[in-house]
Amino acid sequence: MQIKDDERELNRARYRALSQQLPLMYGIITINTLAVAYTHIEIAPLFLTLLAPVLLLVFALARTVKYVVGRQRLLSDEQIAKSLRNTIKLVIPLSAIFTLWGLSFYQYGDAHQHAQIVFFIGVTTIVSAFCLMHLRQAAMLHLFIVSIATCTFLLTFGEPVLTAIALNLGVVTPVFATLLLQSEKDFARMILQKRQQRQQHSKLRALNEENKRLANTDSLTGLANRRQFLAEIDECVSRHGKLGSEFVVALLDLDGFKPINDVFGHPAGDQVLVDTAARLQKRFSHLPVLIARLGGDEFGLLFRDPGNDEEVMTLARSACDAFRDAFRFEEGAANLSATIGMARFPAAANSRSLLFDRADYALYYAKQNAKSEPVFFSHDHERLIFANSALEQALRHADLEKEMTVEFQPVLDLEYGSTKGLEALARWYCPTLGRIRPDLFIKAAENIGMMGRLTEVLFTKALKEARNWPGDLTLSFNLSATSLSSEAPVRRLLSIAERSGFPMTRLIFEITESAVMNDFESAMEVLNLIRESGAHVAIDDFGTGFSSLAYVHRLPIDILKVDRSFIRDLTRNERSANVLRSILGLCENLKIACIVEGVETQEQFDLVCDLGGRFIQGYYYSKPLSAGDAHMVLQIESDMQEPPLHAIGDRA
Repeated sequence: MQIKDDERELNRARYRALSQQLPLMYGIITINTLAVAYTHIEIAPLFLTLLAPVLLLVFALARTVKYVVGRQRLLSDEQIAKSLRNTIKLVIPLSAIFTLWGLSFYQYGDAHQHAQIVFFIGVTTIVSAFCLMHLRQAAMLHLFIVSIATCTFLLTFGEPVLTAIALNLGVVTPVFATLLLQSEKDFARMILQKRQQRQQHSKLRALNEENKRLANTDSLTGLANRRQFLAEIDECVSRHGKLGSEFVVALLDLDGFKPINDVFGHPAGDQVLVDTAARLQKRFSHLPVLIARLGGDEFGLLFRDPGNDEEVMTLARSACDAFRDAFRFEEGAANLSATIGMARFPAAANSRSLLFDRADYALYYAKQNAKSEPVFFSHDHERLIFANSALEQALRHADLEKEMTVEFQPVLDLEYGSTKGLEALARWYCPTLGRIRPDLFIKAAENIGMMGRLTEVLFTKALKEARNWPGDLTLSFNLSATSLSSEAPVRRLLSIAERSGFPMTRLIFEITESAVMNDFESAMEVLNLIRESGAHVAIDDFGTGFSSLAYVHRLPIDILKVDRSFIRDLTRNERSANVLRSILGLCENLKIACIVEGVETQEQFDLVCDLGGRFIQGYYYSKPLSAGDAHMVLQIESDMQEPPLHAIGDRA
């Protein structure tokens, strides 16, 4: 019979039901009361026929107003529980007064009026119980107070008809009470089920929101991921397109990140990425900039409300400045930088895919020409894209066997004063585009997946010429990063060399530092395969990449080729001379050969000799030669002197 405070939702449902049903109950009671008072006004006292109905009307009106107004108010759980308890308390005196007032009329009037009194009490009781059914305590109290009092009253007359009515009422009341209780239980069960459904829906919605958050969040850094970044660009394209406003997409890539994973391990790399996210968030915490990790060491920046190009460049440079401090982790520390490519909507593009691609191209251009700096996509870049597209299209339709040629640049052995080997250099003359720079068409071949085919054609041509060289001259051939991604491409090249009859011991495969660091473990497998075949391995352009003893001593290499950038300032910069001296000493200690590239002047030649260099390559000795010129020069040299006892790359 108590109202439980912990049944908050059920109590609210009870209150809502009562606020709708009790005004109806009071209306019916008022109508029935007025009907009884009207039929007895001439035979019953005025306090019964006039005063009591007026008081009832006033009370019913006050309670009706209370519940109607209560619908519009936002009541607390405590206020609702208190109101329900007050309703239960009021039922006891009101039921007793109602019964006493109704039965008081039985002593007046004839049999018809007596029947009206019984009908009035019965109907009003049933209606009131139904209206109170959602508050079972009040309904049961009202039903049993009125029924017990009425049955007792009827039994006192001792008349068979009244006794039968009393017994009938006594039997029906418990049955009716059972029906009311069952209805109330169903009501409570329905409210509970709705609550459970809401809870399940709430949990499902929360789970969906969490799944959505996880699907759009990078698990390592907590930033938005690529999916979310692209979706935000789509939204910006739609919104800014309608408003005629602008936004900027920027792609940021870390310079030198790959070696962190390879040298210090992936935990160190993960720490760098987490630190990168924190630094970027700190830089742009006060600006409407979305920061996302797009994958690997690439991050995205979405400037939703950018200023002019100069203002955006200032913000982008501040992002680059965030990487000036060294990254520190348990295994050590590393200095990295960042390069940024940017594209503005709608000047650069008016669609998400094209905008992203052009920001990516600006990043690629910056990597090649302005590393560690932000670069905006421009009309010049657009022209370059068209040029690259034309180049790739021409390469797809090129007759490689006919259009590709090989030139050879000799390597001088200072100890013997003669050529010790030649490096094969790719050349392409396109009938429609003319002569194309090697770095351009090799990059295009990598982009369109033709590098494997191109490499085999050039290698076959180089071997064909090298077979006719006199003595034990070596052939150096450059491998791309694609060739180091798995053993299959190199196995095909070794098979071509074996079929050509060119000795494996005279074959040198040159690789760059960046190609090795692109996938260190795969590169190690490929290099071991080359060494097992009897061929030699050279690191080309040494000094421009990671240049770390952490990998030099692990790699199965025979030769280091010092990049020409150290030689360019050799005569003017003592630091360059010291670097070259250190590299020469390193090679001597590791018992590997060292070739100094880019020697073009007498001064450079003399200084390399003074520093102890033995092998040089560059225009001072010879420019790249056509196959015919190379054969002629080598033949002349062979006729003039006896060949030395050993060649570059010998491991003895």
